[in-house]
Amino acid sequence: MGPVARRPEDRLDRLGERELVRRIVAALGAACPPAPRGPGSDCAALETAGERRYRIATVDGVLLGRHFDLSTPAEAAGRKLVHRNLSDLAAAGARPSDGLLTLVAGGDLSAEWLEAFARGAGAAATDAGLEIVGGDVARGPDGHLAAHLAVTGFAHRVLARQGARAGDALLVTGALGGSRLGRHLAFAARLAEGEWLCGQAAVTACTDLSDGLAADLPGLLGTLGATIDLAALPVSDAARRLAASDGVPAEEHAWRDGEDHELLFAVEPGMADWVESAFRAAFPATPLTRLGVVERDGGVRDKQGRAPTGGGFSHFGPG
Repeated sequence: MGPVARRPEDRLDRLGERELVRRIVAALGAACPPAPRGPGSDCAALETAGERRYRIATVDGVLLGRHFDLSTPAEAAGRKLVHRNLSDLAAAGARPSDGLLTLVAGGDLSAEWLEAFARGAGAAATDAGLEIVGGDVARGPDGHLAAHLAVTGFAHRVLARQGARAGDALLVTGALGGSRLGRHLAFAARLAEGEWLCGQAAVTACTDLSDGLAADLPGLLGTLGATIDLAALPVSDAARRLAASDGVPAEEHAWRDGEDHELLFAVEPGMADWVESAFRAAFPATPLTRLGVVERDGGVRDKQGRAPTGGGFSHFGPG
């Protein structure tokens, strides 16, 4: 048995990302504990001693040719690597602590470029209070570069991706869509906002929007559904510029585009007005939009009862 699929149905791009993850978790067996200690959310939550009861862990990476290209300044690519991970910590309400950096690079790549990449990553980490305490370097094929960062932080409680209940209000920070026009290299993780949300017991679930609202909302809902006011979507100026050039409606870009790295969260219905008001007072510069409500029945629909069109990003096709 080799690594290349011999049967079409065995190809990763036929399985879809969720099915691939399900199979890997199953194959790991007893080594893979259930959530929140194991897979199932943006981060793993490990109980520990101290004022902040949970140690939060996650890992993410950037690949040349997928997350950035040869036109990307090295410092910007390094910064993106760090903030992709910090955004997951933000969704868990964690304060960053330390990280491990792994590089797999082709022998033909420039040492000067990699040094600049590391400077960008280091500056972003320092600004966030994250220490890079070790890692690994390995040689890959010429022309290849993959960088992964495993990070940990600390939180007062488990704020997971799933946990919402029927009736909860759904809210999102920032503006959505069009990140490919440059924001995917220049965003900053919502660390302060995430830590504040973690401190509010009425916040029942939270995730960051890395794959697009269309993909990440179902991940937050699990078996539940939602009614979304598509007219209320916070459409970014970049999404409107992109719509003018490609003909795809700006609202559709806001719905399906990835790498916004905003926070999508659910709030108990009786506390939604208070949380919304208190958030605006705490973070007056951070836009906040109420999108809709969690429903008992599965599926996402608009206020007219129709399923929105267009899906978000998936590494291996559907799912």
